[in-house]
Amino acid sequence: MDFIPARNKLEAVARISALTGSGPEYLGPGSKERKSVFSNLAAGLKIETKGDETKQELGALIARSLGVKWTAECESVGQTITLKGLNLLLEAASLRITAVADFSNSASPNEEMQKILKIVSQETPKCMDGKESIIEMKEEEFSKWAETEWQGFYFEFKVKPQLIYTLGGGPKVIGRTEFDYSLKYPWDMKVHSTVTSKGKESPGGCALNDGFSMETAISETGLGLILLNGIPEYDWEFTKWFKDFRNKGKGEPRRVLKKSFNSTRVDFFFIPNDDRFQEALGKKELSIFNQGKQQTGHKRNYKYSMNLKKAEKSDLLIGSVDIN
Repeated sequence: MDFIPARNKLEAVARISALTGSGPEYLGPGSKERKSVFSNLAAGLKIETKGDETKQELGALIARSLGVKWTAECESVGQTITLKGLNLLLEAASLRITAVADFSNSASPNEEMQKILKIVSQETPKCMDGKESIIEMKEEEFSKWAETEWQGFYFEFKVKPQLIYTLGGGPKVIGRTEFDYSLKYPWDMKVHSTVTSKGKESPGGCALNDGFSMETAISETGLGLILLNGIPEYDWEFTKWFKDFRNKGKGEPRRVLKKSFNSTRVDFFFIPNDDRFQEALGKKELSIFNQGKQQTGHKRNYKYSMNLKKAEKSDLLIGSVDIN
């Protein structure tokens, strides 16, 4: 199976910790990974250490033991390991250690959802401030920190590592797409704004993922959706700040972005098989979403979208939790 790099440091240390079952690992001040991440990994791999090595020395020692090259790009100032270094160790260690999931193969989608729901309800931020969220993601080297729909990536950024810590699992590639989280079943994490930039109620459509990849996942195991609903606040001053922060050059932004996002509810949907998928298409609970062409002029792959107003009234909705 192809290795899927962690998107940020918190996800990386969560997945490294899950390999050895050494318990949760949190980032210290300044988004620094703790030394225990590496000492626990060395112990799990049965690599002999002296006990007085620095983090960087431990990282280099583990890399040598795993037969991979530790370079200057793996380290940063202040005895810090970069995301590249963490992913190097994660990939190499993943080939050596097979993590044992706490989940039974007999778990039903609903049983799995209930375990995920408990963690999501605890870890989803109630109030997301755009500037604070974006700066936090950037400092932790999250690869998606500069995306304009920052609230969706911040939801993933805060919740996914805790799912990995507690339940095991992790991201999974199916077809052409990386789905955000998978145990027995793959789950995709999305965010839906209930209010438009003009202050009107959202029409209730939610763009999903690559069509072929969704079809493949549904035919293999079924596919889940973890959907965070919330009320955004739009602001032009924030939009200008974000453009400058991303170094996107001069000129006025073309559309207003969300300054903040107040989470209200998380819904869990599940498409169990091909028959229910075809039924959903027939009832317009799901529909094909044709994207515009790429900048090169080439046609984009088709996606699916969900009509939330219809899906919420159907058996596709298997659970909900309010965010208080």
